[in-house]
Amino acid sequence: MATHTDEHLPAYDTTLMFSDKIGTNGMPAEDMPRLTKELEGVHKTLIDDWRTGKASFFELPDAADDVRASLRAAKTIAQKAKTLIVAGIGGSDLGSRALIDALGTKGKGMEVRFIGANTDPEEIATLIASVDLKKCALNVISKSGDTIEPMSAFLILRKEMLHVMSPEKFRERVVITTGTKGALHDIAQKEGYLELTVPESVGGRFSALTPVGLFPAVCRGIPIQRLLNGSKEMRDAFVDSSNNALATPLLFAGLHVEAALRRNQSIDVLMPYSEALRSFAFWYRQLWAESLGKAQSRKGEKVYRGLTPIAALGATDQHSQLQLYNEGPVDKIVTFIEIETFRKDFRIPSAFKGTHAAERLGGVRMSDIIHTEREATARTLASHGRPSGTLTIKKITPESVGALMMFFMIATAAAAELLDVNAYDQPGVEEGKQFIGKSLDSKKLQK
Repeated sequence: MATHTDEHLPAYDTTLMFSDKIGTNGMPAEDMPRLTKELEGVHKTLIDDWRTGKASFFELPDAADDVRASLRAAKTIAQKAKTLIVAGIGGSDLGSRALIDALGTKGKGMEVRFIGANTDPEEIATLIASVDLKKCALNVISKSGDTIEPMSAFLILRKEMLHVMSPEKFRERVVITTGTKGALHDIAQKEGYLELTVPESVGGRFSALTPVGLFPAVCRGIPIQRLLNGSKEMRDAFVDSSNNALATPLLFAGLHVEAALRRNQSIDVLMPYSEALRSFAFWYRQLWAESLGKAQSRKGEKVYRGLTPIAALGATDQHSQLQLYNEGPVDKIVTFIEIETFRKDFRIPSAFKGTHAAERLGGVRMSDIIHTEREATARTLASHGRPSGTLTIKKITPESVGALMMFFMIATAAAAELLDVNAYDQPGVEEGKQFIGKSLDSKKLQK
């Protein structure tokens, strides 16, 4: 494996997760030898799963063909359109949103708009009214090829775009990202649309580093190879760790599962202190919830296990959620994401002499305020006996965001091992999809 440095990797501070700092609601230090031994076994299992193809997300940093295909498609589309409309939901939507919100602020590429994550007719009406469809391209994403929400958006946008351009021009502006079979694949083949492939072995919620996320990202001007380089650094650090049991994604998973099973702390809050990472918390929310919430163990026994994720934002949610976290039920663990150095910063000007609320801020940097707020939140939680951990990255870069994504994918797979559930299926979601399909078919027959 390649060597790596810590420049792009998250550091995980677990100090306030332990009972010697926060009391009985924390992890007892005497339980660590047992957990360490369990995590050593999980480390070996995950490496074996990678080699056997069960944990295919480990392969994503090396997928050069996906990079080339995404770059070629983006170059083609950028020559024909100014705005890319991405129609997807869940794993076909949240990853690319997270990438673009974190890294696309300085992008020189196309404007990227999202639709299809809901079936609210007012949302799509607002989108259509706010873009020049003559200058738009369309990326429809669904691994299965028949997901109702993006398919609905596709059909509406197809009709609207064909009002303002010829069928030939429309054909040249559509990119379908899907699996190797299914309705969207068939449509792409029949209509001659450009097609990108979602690897069959990679589930939707693990697919942000496939063309699902890479194509919209490169359209926005994000250097996707750097993104994958960061994810590779994280993967290789996990594999090469001299103390495998304490590799940071494993430790994250171990402490959270321990808290859930032994202290009934099964609600996991991810709270980045960065507006750029707001969407990242929602990407994590799906990954953690859909992978770990399962009725059956891998042996088919009824277990009803899962950890409930909450997406929060610092410092915003200090004023909306912290009261609950401090004084409500002791059923939560908060994980902060802290950015050491922001890409932009301001020093607050001095003004309104004699007004303490304004005067005390004069000369203070905005970054100093947000760091102080994060630290104050952690200390306040600790004073109430509530556990928290902090993931710190040096700066938001393509490499550090790629590393964070790989961190949480590994942590999710590890947590599933500890819970004895399958991280990669979603029977509860499929059941709902089938019910919706049957209901819509029935409604159509009644008309």
